[in-house]
Amino acid sequence: MGHLIHNTVIKTGFESNLFVANSLILFYGQLGKLESIRFLFDEMPVRNIVTWTAVISAFSQNHKFDSAIGYFREMQIEGVKPNSFTMATLLPSFCNSEELIQIHSFLIKCGFDCDVFVSTALIDVYAKCGSIFPAQQVFNEMPERNIVSWNAMMLGYNQNGGALVSLELFAKMRRSRNVQPDSFSVVTALNSCSVLTTLRNGKEIHGYVYKVGLEGVVFIGNGLIDMYGKCGLLEVAERVFYEMRERDVSSWTALITCYGLHGQGAKAISIFEEMKQTKSITPNSVTITAILTACSHSCLVEDGIRYFEAMTSDFGIEPTMKHYSCIVDLLGRTGFLEEALKFIAKMPIQADVRLWESLLGTAVIQGDKSIAEIAAKSLITLQSENPEVLIQLANVYAKFGRWEEVAKIRVVLCKTPGLSFDFQVCALSCWSWSPTPFNASAFLAANAGYCSHSLCLVSEQSDEERATIRPVSLGLANLGVDFGSVVECQDPG
Repeated sequence: MGHLIHNTVIKTGFESNLFVANSLILFYGQLGKLESIRFLFDEMPVRNIVTWTAVISAFSQNHKFDSAIGYFREMQIEGVKPNSFTMATLLPSFCNSEELIQIHSFLIKCGFDCDVFVSTALIDVYAKCGSIFPAQQVFNEMPERNIVSWNAMMLGYNQNGGALVSLELFAKMRRSRNVQPDSFSVVTALNSCSVLTTLRNGKEIHGYVYKVGLEGVVFIGNGLIDMYGKCGLLEVAERVFYEMRERDVSSWTALITCYGLHGQGAKAISIFEEMKQTKSITPNSVTITAILTACSHSCLVEDGIRYFEAMTSDFGIEPTMKHYSCIVDLLGRTGFLEEALKFIAKMPIQADVRLWESLLGTAVIQGDKSIAEIAAKSLITLQSENPEVLIQLANVYAKFGRWEEVAKIRVVLCKTPGLSFDFQVCALSCWSWSPTPFNASAFLAANAGYCSHSLCLVSEQSDEERATIRPVSLGLANLGVDFGSVVECQDPG
């Protein structure tokens, strides 16, 4: 249809009309027809800022970031000054912190740092690059903020492990006189409650939903299902589900995920079969992942294999790495480790890190030395320069008493250029939120048993074995962490 319209434009002589040409660029951008945009742009006798912005937007939205930046530089060479829409459109093309700092300096120099539209886009991009503190600084320095700015900051913290701060922002927004939460704010806050499993806050937000009349919004209902499910109130999650006037595939998937998460695989299967009976909603790839995960957590091997084999024939969904990982986890949990290894060998795609980590974890739990070593060495093949995988292999050797191998790996870790072993262990430690009656605090946990992210296998060993492994655990000891204990500490940054 687009080409027909374009042909009509050419036949009627409107190809030189600036407004029509700009509209065609926007149209082709939505279709991802970038070569057509290049041709049209090159043939235009006159271009304005709308033309340049439309072209930059098209290439940025289609993930051709280098081309988007190239057109921006060409625009500068031609002396065309960008406006706030140009800069907001361009910002997603910068994918690392160093580039962002440079473009941020350019924005300040040109006076765009006071523009709410540009600043909001900058917050979003900083957060997606993992630079949450610069994003917060931009937010703090904004002379005025709108609902999109607040939502971008909340989402940014959610994406970077700051769910508690995201909830605090939601509370500040509710107290603000200038802006009030919208449906997107509510969903983000509910997601924070799910991450932190803070039922009290979740209930408060549920009350707010009814107070402002948002209970009919489907994705808010989905967020409530997820929150109650993660907090363990499955009956409430199911009641919210059946009270929803409208449901989409995400609604069904959320409820299936809840039951699967809590080991109620049979109930998850019942919900999945009920969804199939509706005929108006078809499972998507995420739904299949949810039901396979539910089968895995409940060790329902036959059901899991059946759904995996039916996903292509019944629903036209091609398996992805997540689906393959679910089956490997299912087979591993139920003790079929050899079958899991054969399954991996027959996969049409190469197994990734997460899949091998899944097999490694189950092999260690099941006590299978050979498969655990195969999985660990496969991880090293995929990530030879990542010290974390060496620590995982050392854990495997330690679990089975091969202390000489553990000592060899420690030597390799200590020789890693520019990175001390103490720092490696600290950087790879896991964080969790522990709610108290007054707030939630971050804790650094040193597990006394098998842990895929730290060498802390001391408490299970004899005195002689402890003496052998002690140098490996020195990194955690220097951090003030006693083995088998949990200590409150500051953020590692």
